Amino acid sequence: MNLQRFLVVAVLGSALAAPAFAGITGSVSPSFGSHNYRGVNADVSLDLGRHLYVEPMLSTYRDDFSSGPYYNAHLRVGYDFGPLSLGVVGGVVPKHQGYSQGSFGADATFSLSPAGTSRSRRMAGPSSQGNQTFGYGLAGVDIGASAVRVMHSDDYYASGTGDNSVQPGALRAKAYKLNETDLSAFAGAKFLLIELSAQVTKSVYDKKIDVAGVRPAPVLSLTNFGGIESGYPESSYNVKAKISMLPLVHPYASYTHTNFELGVPSSNAAEIGGVVGLNMLSVRASVGRYTQKGYSNRNYVAVGAALNF
Repeated sequence: MNLQRFLVVAVLGSALAAPAFAGITGSVSPSFGSHNYRGVNADVSLDLGRHLYVEPMLSTYRDDFSSGPYYNAHLRVGYDFGPLSLGVVGGVVPKHQGYSQGSFGADATFSLSPAGTSRSRRMAGPSSQGNQTFGYGLAGVDIGASAVRVMHSDDYYASGTGDNSVQPGALRAKAYKLNETDLSAFAGAKFLLIELSAQVTKSVYDKKIDVAGVRPAPVLSLTNFGGIESGYPESSYNVKAKISMLPLVHPYASYTHTNFELGVPSSNAAEIGGVVGLNMLSVRASVGRYTQKGYSNRNYVAVGAALNF
């Protein structure tokens, strides 16, 4: 699949279909980290009316172990109506170093105390990935669930352990295929200046993973963490807290714990950062740390900006 064509068609097609009053939000966030990690996260959200919107998203990274960049492109279509948010998403990781990935899924979020607006960002789940998730009034509660199917394909055996485990080893006679289903439940609550959210995810696979010779998936996005990691997750949970301390500044802290298949040790990912809102423009910055026994610790720094108009 031509990645550039995927993104261009998604954005242009949305623009042609959008009415004159559509709202647009776009953001770009480059990141840097250990082992010469360089990544970029970019997304566009385009309102197609009072309730319908589309969100093309692209992330890419490279480091000392990737021998070039991995790309991860997604397109999400969302529908907001009163207290309910619905979404469907599809994504693709084009083949690099023998590995490729496809995915599709759906999510639903219900607000127990709706603001009465036709379009509002949620505090947890896929609908919270925009640049403003400040709840409504003095209190609000969101609950939801999602299901995502991920199709992995790998042409190579594993070549080693630890940091080198994602590098390709011997070429397989036939590509290794594995299907993963991620089932998530999430909730968010806001009272006065504090917004809390949590998400738990269970991953199930269509067959038992052969520990011998299977290398970890080299593209793994963690909830509320800027760095792209690797592995086949078994389960994970995330907690996040955000404080509206000042009118323009919203600091936050996030923690994600992940258990893995293949006998790989569990990991801990922590991130702190903040968002400064300047009406049409918001600026964000964060620092993160990823630790996993048997692997070197990794640190990340990200900066970014979003424009709303």
